[in-house]
Amino acid sequence: MSVYEYKTHVRYSDIDENNQLSDKGLINILSEAAGKHSAMVGNGLNDIEKTGTTWMLLFWKVKFFKRPIWNTDLVIKTWARSFNRISSWRDFEVYDSNGEKIAIATTEWVLIDALKNGIGRITEELMNSYGIVEKSVFEEEPTGKLKEEENMKEVYKYTAKRRDIDVNHHVNNANYLDIAYEAFPNDVEIDNFENIEIYYKKQIKIGETVSCYYSNRNNIHTVCIKSEDKKNIHAILKFF
Repeated sequence: MSVYEYKTHVRYSDIDENNQLSDKGLINILSEAAGKHSAMVGNGLNDIEKTGTTWMLLFWKVKFFKRPIWNTDLVIKTWARSFNRISSWRDFEVYDSNGEKIAIATTEWVLIDALKNGIGRITEELMNSYGIVEKSVFEEEPTGKLKEEENMKEVYKYTAKRRDIDVNHHVNNANYLDIAYEAFPNDVEIDNFENIEIYYKKQIKIGETVSCYYSNRNNIHTVCIKSEDKKNIHAILKFF
């Protein structure tokens, strides 16, 4: 089965203060669908001891058409649309109980050698286990990278807490949204954008302090998360 279907619903933890599916809620749901698909083909989280590999997220591009409310039934369709030696692109379509498409997304993932804690190599056997569906949900192919805006303003610093850390021992990819939100001016409503792009460049570990920079140009809100010494970019997020 090359296209995997995951049925779920919008949980209380997935909604914002307006009872609408939040950015983080959708990303968590899509991440779960991707994880379920990997588990089905024998390369899931519980298979790491056997396979010696795991996937690490590099890039998100998400587009909302509609934000459903609490307890709305959802169907997520996801598939691997391309592979190279070390990474894979995965796309998503999200439908509500009426069959209306509410969101689309594309992601890039890199294969990690869990034993060496470095980049793994994608074998033909692994590719065949997922199958390839050459269908892109976006007309334009994303680059998988974002650039820092010029003259961004430093807004605040954040130190990674225990609550931020996931099974890969660094800040969970969805939690970068929480960090980014705090960089927004108070008069900007979060969870209200049609488009979100996130480029993960360097992991944040527990106890690390990062500096957050913000800019708004032509209604494109950008947050750049850097190391405290400003030498490394951890992530760049764009909302529009």
